[in-house]
Amino acid sequence: MVAITVRTSNCNQDTHYVIEELATASVTLELQFEEIVSVQSQSARKRELVDAIHAELSRFRWLISGSVQIEFAWYLHGVERQETDKVGDIDNITKPILDALTGPKGILIDDAQVGSVHTFWMSRNEQLAYSVLKLEIQFSNDDCLDKHNLVFIRYWDAMCVALNVDFDDLRSVLGACVVVQARKRHRRLARLFRQLGAQVDRFFVSSTWDFHRTGLGSFPPKDILTLDQFKRQVRNSGLTRLGLRNLRRPKTSQAE
Repeated sequence: MVAITVRTSNCNQDTHYVIEELATASVTLELQFEEIVSVQSQSARKRELVDAIHAELSRFRWLISGSVQIEFAWYLHGVERQETDKVGDIDNITKPILDALTGPKGILIDDAQVGSVHTFWMSRNEQLAYSVLKLEIQFSNDDCLDKHNLVFIRYWDAMCVALNVDFDDLRSVLGACVVVQARKRHRRLARLFRQLGAQVDRFFVSSTWDFHRTGLGSFPPKDILTLDQFKRQVRNSGLTRLGLRNLRRPKTSQAE
């Protein structure tokens, strides 16, 4: 069994911002293990661990899209770790935890966002009958997206841009169209400069909102749109020339 406690700094389950002027935040999970789960553990035990973490992180209404720094502090039985194979190598017991952080039930979109991992262990209090992991995820509040209305638009080869789009709101749809067109333009410029021998393409393509299709396997296929599927939804939303003209018209008050 795994018991989990979650604490947050400058964010909470509903919003990734608490203090608007401060663009750094963290989410800390404290896990108590009766038995440590490693890469070599049985599938059922790894599934139990992932489900327990998802039960907590699925309550968050947002996902981190930018780079994160993660610290794993393991409090283990020193003698047991040295003289038995119950605890395992640090790498082997860290991997299942990292896998559980991604996807719509997690707090990350893709594990490629992990910029650094600091993992260490210390001997735990001998009076404790369980092992403890304190896991801290540090990130920028600016690089987050709501889980609601989150779609990934595959706009360039296997690259997808992550956006919150309400297809019932023309302004939201228009904003998505502008972003997709801008990202395509940046990719074309990057390809042109690379063909000319100028190594500056990263300035055009680097983005905290772009993800490779292979990193989105845990998201529902319906939320990953090809360009054709996106254009079809745009048309169905009513974003036509007439719709654009209506958006530009100033709103009149009810009194008028």
